[in-house]
Amino acid sequence: MTSRFPGLTVLAAVALLGSAVAGTPRNPDLSITRPEADTRFPPFTRVLLEPVEIEFRPSEPLAGTGNTTGNRTEFPPTEADQQRLEADANRILREELAKNESVELTDKPGPGVLVLKPALRDIVWRLPSEEPPGSRIYLDNVADLTFAVDFADGESGRPLGRAEDRRSAEPIATGPGDFGAVRANRVSAGVEWRRVLRKWGRRLDTRVEQLYFEAKPR
Repeated sequence: MTSRFPGLTVLAAVALLGSAVAGTPRNPDLSITRPEADTRFPPFTRVLLEPVEIEFRPSEPLAGTGNTTGNRTEFPPTEADQQRLEADANRILREELAKNESVELTDKPGPGVLVLKPALRDIVWRLPSEEPPGSRIYLDNVADLTFAVDFADGESGRPLGRAEDRRSAEPIATGPGDFGAVRANRVSAGVEWRRVLRKWGRRLDTRVEQLYFEAKPR
């Protein structure tokens, strides 16, 4: 759906989260699917966080040389956008896990290490490369993303499970007159995708804490 006013464009995402988008269900608690029902996590006191893998859904390039967005709601990300999202994801996940008082981060696998392999997959980018001259574009959704984490034993490399959750980086209405949209620029949009990344980082930290006590010898 696209709404237009003089000099103002509001781009609204047409895909419904969890249905038309990739088929990944919501999993806000990052519940883990294990290879076998009786798969148990070995005891660990350290966590190895591997670099976040980034994968965008292919999008058709903009036609011509102009900056007109037309009725599009999906755009190819710029190289700078990709680098910015990847850097934010790696930084935020590490910041949240570093707060954990039960485990410590390490840069080497081995006994007593839980390996986390995070990824952002099937990213639908809704941010145009720039606003057309003389126009303002507001977005009610900056991007749709799937956050996936593979868990593995740091000594054997044995897969232990996977958690996935899909979300939209949607602005939050803060009061009367706020219609829940942000200006289509990197400053405003970055706030929204970092908000989603921060939620995932906190959920992952909580899940690691639960796994630590689950695996801890009694």
